[in-house]
Amino acid sequence: MGIVDTVFGVDILLDESAFQTAASDFSALSTRLQNLRATIENMLNTLEEGFDTPAGTKFINSCKNNLLAPLNDQKLVITHISENLAIARQSYASVFSEYQQVTTSINASRV
Repeated sequence: MGIVDTVFGVDILLDESAFQTAASDFSALSTRLQNLRATIENMLNTLEEGFDTPAGTKFINSCKNNLLAPLNDQKLVITHISENLAIARQSYASVFSEYQQVTTSINASRV
């Protein structure tokens, strides 16, 4: 039984590329959500031209409030997560580097 198994009882895994992948994926999701919102807004504007009545105005306003506002909120959250993951990855760069050194050292001692 190795020293790591004795001390920790489990393997430790840090994956710097997973941080980067998650940040990139959330950034891409934010962009896709922004594009979806623009598409929905364009469709509502087109629909609004044919619904030029008091009931149509209420319907369009309801759609804008119940579709566009939540999309705006979701985009803010997704962008925030993406930015925080990127910041965390940069903040933990030294941890990833030292982890790699420890892993290399432990693997070398197991041989």
